Amino acid sequence: MTCMKCGLRRRFETVVRFPILVAVCILLVLFMLGPGAIPADFARNASAAEASAAADGRQASAAAPQRPADRPASIRALAARLDIAPGSAVADIGAGKGMDTWVFADLVGPTGTVYAEEITEGNVKTLRAEVEKRKLAQVRPVLGRDDSPNLPPDSVDLAYMRYVYHHLSKPREMLREIWRSLKPGGHFVVVDRLPGTLRDWVPREQRASKHFWLAETTVVREAREEGFCFVACADELCESKDNPFVLIFQRPEDQAEPGLDPDPLVPLATGAVSEMLLAADKRFQRPAIMALGQARELIPAILERSSGAGVEIVLEEWATQKDERPPLPAGILLPSALTDLGIADLGSEPIDAVFFLDAYHLLFHGPALLNQLHQRLAAGGCVFVLDREAKQALSRREASHHRRIAPETVKQELAAAGFVLISESPAPAKDRFLLVFGKAKPE
Repeated sequence: MTCMKCGLRRRFETVVRFPILVAVCILLVLFMLGPGAIPADFARNASAAEASAAADGRQASAAAPQRPADRPASIRALAARLDIAPGSAVADIGAGKGMDTWVFADLVGPTGTVYAEEITEGNVKTLRAEVEKRKLAQVRPVLGRDDSPNLPPDSVDLAYMRYVYHHLSKPREMLREIWRSLKPGGHFVVVDRLPGTLRDWVPREQRASKHFWLAETTVVREAREEGFCFVACADELCESKDNPFVLIFQRPEDQAEPGLDPDPLVPLATGAVSEMLLAADKRFQRPAIMALGQARELIPAILERSSGAGVEIVLEEWATQKDERPPLPAGILLPSALTDLGIADLGSEPIDAVFFLDAYHLLFHGPALLNQLHQRLAAGGCVFVLDREAKQALSRREASHHRRIAPETVKQELAAAGFVLISESPAPAKDRFLLVFGKAKPE
């Protein structure tokens, strides 16, 4: 099952084509005016239009429409996006005093249902009193727990959380129960802050009673691993100016239980991929490795070719706790370093190979990490990038959350950091690509 949306392609094509058409029209007008009408530097600027337009296309999500005027307008914009209408069922998880609940109640009407969930008796009692006062028979206050919203299974079209997720002390248990409460194809929306990667490395049990803002990368990883399909970033639907993120997920229609990856990568034939990745006569002294999922099975083959211990770079875009590390293959010991805004403590020993194995797409802090790796990579060293291919350029957030990236994006980013493409291998799997880079020679 794929979680990509055709809207991404339409948005990219619109953003890319418009600047190019404008440049072409101006050139035609100037040509008809005769020789000398084109300024000396215009041709150079116009010839760069396509490249800059492609870059704009990759960042199309940043050119968001105007935000809603207020919080009720935000709820209505979200409902319109997700086809919430009279008769729909919505769960407002962590409803508080019902600020969003009353808007949802108006949207779903008397034939719909709004579950207003809270985890304390006092809050639920307050909600019940307000429901009676407003005479909203479609609103049902619910007493939840820290690990479950206590909703009926397969009952809601939308589960909604606003500034609640960062308080979850048992997020995975809660996610499974939310998944079960959704109808197949139903949506789960998280509004929280701050966008990007985790900065407050606070144990989850300490988050329940105090605001420690979470990362969007943490939410996406936990939701995906508990069975949700990532649909889109929708920050433009939130009225807040406090740097929020809005993430839309979906319960797959063809999945019976939570806890399964709804968009798995194609399995790798690790033996064959090892042969593609590692030339028979190639030896390393100290490789730096970033590997996720099944690609971690390639680590032993890399270390067998290494005379030194190597180092694992743990990406902050992946980690949900400061001491979290992906499990190593049996019998493997590998020192590790967690990145901090893209920078890793790699010690003083030189590095002669870098491996991004199903990990490059995650990068939010790519320039910082790539520049560091360029400085540390020995002359003659190589950078290997094995990843899942996106068929069109995506923004950095979209690439990270969809777990795929366009090869051209990788080439452009590595080139900007001072690397040169050495080789482009045949596809290691149906959905993968493999690129090898070296350091550019100084001019």
